[in-house]
Amino acid sequence: MSETNKIDWVHHTSYVHAIEQSKSTGKPILIYFHSQSCNGCNRLVDSVFNDPQLIGAVNESTIPVWVEVENSQPDPRISELVGSHIFIMSPVLQLISSDGDIYHKFLGAPLHTRLDLGYCRVHHDVEGDIDASETVSQLSVGLAKQAMASFNYSIAESKLRKALNASSTASVAVREAAYWLPVVQARGQYPEDSLSEDGIAQTAIAREVRRFCNTLIQVPDHELMADWPGVQGEGGWAHYTDCLRELCLGIYQMLLDVATETAQKRAAQGRGLSRAQMIIRDWQISFRDLQASLIGLKGPEYDQQHLHQNYTLGKQRTIRNNIVHCVMAEFWAHSPAIRSTLEASRTGIRHSKDVSPALLNWKIHGPAPYNFGSIQSLLTLWEKRHQQLVEEFSGITDTELDASLNWWEDSPISVKFRLCRLGWHFHDHAAVVETICQRIGHERSETELLAKLLFNALGRAEGEMVGLSRDEQQALFASAASQLKTRSDELARVYEGYLYKRENASYATSNTQPVAAAV
Repeated sequence: MSETNKIDWVHHTSYVHAIEQSKSTGKPILIYFHSQSCNGCNRLVDSVFNDPQLIGAVNESTIPVWVEVENSQPDPRISELVGSHIFIMSPVLQLISSDGDIYHKFLGAPLHTRLDLGYCRVHHDVEGDIDASETVSQLSVGLAKQAMASFNYSIAESKLRKALNASSTASVAVREAAYWLPVVQARGQYPEDSLSEDGIAQTAIAREVRRFCNTLIQVPDHELMADWPGVQGEGGWAHYTDCLRELCLGIYQMLLDVATETAQKRAAQGRGLSRAQMIIRDWQISFRDLQASLIGLKGPEYDQQHLHQNYTLGKQRTIRNNIVHCVMAEFWAHSPAIRSTLEASRTGIRHSKDVSPALLNWKIHGPAPYNFGSIQSLLTLWEKRHQQLVEEFSGITDTELDASLNWWEDSPISVKFRLCRLGWHFHDHAAVVETICQRIGHERSETELLAKLLFNALGRAEGEMVGLSRDEQQALFASAASQLKTRSDELARVYEGYLYKRENASYATSNTQPVAAAV
């Protein structure tokens, strides 16, 4: 720790004392993960943390904790803290509660990825460029988010306006403060909840599945077994479309039929899925399953803290933070590693060990999404980037699955493992989202569960089309998309009364369930 640094840091060995101070004073903990070998960290110490304005703001408003990550021997406390707050490309500077709930991650700080089972080491991904002025402004935003978590909206608004007034319009702090200000002024209600999701889906079939599901979840469960007044199904479904539940199952079967028929046609043409494409098919299903876990959620639920006790391994993350992490990991971390391995295998040339695949991707496509902004824009970006990757990787040959390269790992990792990881990583976080829903009191309706089933069927049908052109996929889905559009229109007409009530009802946030700002 630098002797010239005047911030009153509490060393990680005294973290329990820092927790006690935070609880007794009400101040959040400003936790900093320092690595001596990280150029970005050393820049923070030498030219940011010694700024007088920042020193005053930090000492006045927070309990600053310094975690010295790099040690010759494993340290259980360091492993616990790194395991709780450093994931993939995570900022080294964060504002958290005494219970470990994450209020804010400082954007522009160095980004690190935790390594190995003991989390004794970190990989340095991005050096960062945050300066002292921006750090002060982001601290104001973080303190505003702490106030939001306790429904102190007047304090939150004051902190946000301070950030807006102190920074340039190009500042990340200004952009984030501008996002949260309307939420604070609406006392925790999100204006974006009234926005349409029409722009999220990139294909006609995905758009119609999403539209049908968004209408379905607004219908009360008691209507599921009521007589269906709409058009009956065809074939055997003419006898099994007595109620809305059966209508949903008919759509589910229709999508599965598309999957089966596509697989049969491809096999007959000698164009069946390769091993690599089968893995991508499973990844596509997991993508839709994770999307389905978000069905029925409102803005406040994405950002609601849910544990309020010190658990390790990142259990404090909100739903929004989990989704942002998944989008970032898929496109900005996992996929660049696959791409660099393929390039090395195909050309015989690999990048220098000093060149991070993630950083190369960052330079081409810009930074990963932030933990603020409309959920619709986040999901739209995710859909676009995911589809881009599916199309790119669908050409991987079965031989190339065995190609291997190490990024930050101690030994080479195969393309097959990394490709499989894309799928099971989504399943991992889908389970986490469902757990958070239970903790925050979001009880799944039966219509939500049926909607999740339809998203799964969509993924299975899409998965059988991996490697086909967009025109071929559109043709295979054309009939189902048309039928689903008709059913969506019909569902909206039949339950127009319920939809009208929902559109005109304000979303009230319960005072028994605190809404914390996204990290």
